[in-house]
Amino acid sequence: MLDRMPGHWELILLAVVVVLLFGSKRVPQIGRSLGRGMREFKETVGLVDPRDDVRRAMEAPEDETRASGSDER
Repeated sequence: MLDRMPGHWELILLAVVVVLLFGSKRVPQIGRSLGRGMREFKETVGLVDPRDDVRRAMEAPEDETRASGSDER
């Protein structure tokens, strides 16, 4: 795994490779689309409350067992 943050030379090399692969005109478009995707992801994750799943599980655990088809009779 990465045990340290990349330095200046690694970032410069990465930028050069990206420009060579995609071209200088496409790099801003790629950056914009990545930014939009990250923003949408953050908004979606912000709407989800993990406590709701716990509440639902605590309210009706027997209903979930019946729905899954594992009756213990």
